[in-house]
Amino acid sequence: MSGSASEQPEPSATAASATDASAGAVEPVMPPTTPAPADEPLPRPATWTVKPPDAPWCPEGRLDAILARLEPAVAARFRDRVAHARVEHAEGHGRHATSEAWTVTAAMRRGRRHAHTGAWSDDAFFASLSSHRGVLVVADGAGSATWSRLGSAIAVDVAGESLRNATDVSAEAMHEAVERAVLALRNVATALEVAPRELRTTLLAVAWEPDGTRHRLVTTQVGDGSLVLAHADGTINRPAAGDGGEWSGEVHCFVPDDETMTRARAATVVHDVPDLAALLLVTDGIDDPCYPFPRFAGPILGQLLHGTTAPLTGLGVQVNAPSVITAADPAAALHAWLGFEKRGENDDRTLAVALHTTASHVIPPWAPSTSA
Repeated sequence: MSGSASEQPEPSATAASATDASAGAVEPVMPPTTPAPADEPLPRPATWTVKPPDAPWCPEGRLDAILARLEPAVAARFRDRVAHARVEHAEGHGRHATSEAWTVTAAMRRGRRHAHTGAWSDDAFFASLSSHRGVLVVADGAGSATWSRLGSAIAVDVAGESLRNATDVSAEAMHEAVERAVLALRNVATALEVAPRELRTTLLAVAWEPDGTRHRLVTTQVGDGSLVLAHADGTINRPAAGDGGEWSGEVHCFVPDDETMTRARAATVVHDVPDLAALLLVTDGIDDPCYPFPRFAGPILGQLLHGTTAPLTGLGVQVNAPSVITAADPAAALHAWLGFEKRGENDDRTLAVALHTTASHVIPPWAPSTSA
């Protein structure tokens, strides 16, 4: 086929004159000219700022009313949280403890979205370790709840204290811990003169103790996030799937909803483990960018134990760093590790890990070639 009309040679002046004479000088009809589109400006990259919280962590004038509705040990911890909830600590904090056989490290880091808007983190954790028992609890307050940051803090402290002081590691002990958390949040809601849903939070908990050459554990979960067990043979076990919906951050039940105990009982599992190497609990600020989490758990443990030499598969930016666990300040090192970047993932992040003394020998360093 010949070229298009735009490719035809323009008529000469002589030809045009002949055409005009023979056809009554009819002007040719030319197609309208479409102007070249202007270059559209590229969207500007997001600029994240870090603002101090513009509201008190605990509502002013309500501290005494809240403390009066908490058990003494929990009230003391809550008073301490209020005392440390200063602007310079808004970005997060951590804890590290060791025993003869175990090491626990936990940290919370405020997400970029909350830092950008000048809001407090909604995450909280509880970490306790003694020669005979360990307890880890993490929680993520619901973003739609006004006082969810109080809810998560109170829930982890109430459940954690209950598990630490329980007579044994059992399903009954876990159920009692969750029930106490539910009651505490409802009592605090009364003190704040708000509906209990204004303190809604997720809750993930584990308690463990040695039993000869084995370990006895009890785990449960209400809401999203992940809790996994790592075994000496490299197997990763996730006792209960997170209670999430079709979309990231969608949760069907929180503490202290009416369905809390139904969810908690269904998710409670008692384990008798001969080869326990590690326990890992995370809120959805880590669970979402590291999906599916059981596949990421081994590489994450490898980084925490042996150092970060390359970003985990799928993560955008991760700073190379030595081992978190052997750092001079493991809690601060874990807080720094939580600063990895992935596009669209800007939520608060909390991670709590327990490592047996054998972990460094059975969990290998992570490298891109070992990715699933």
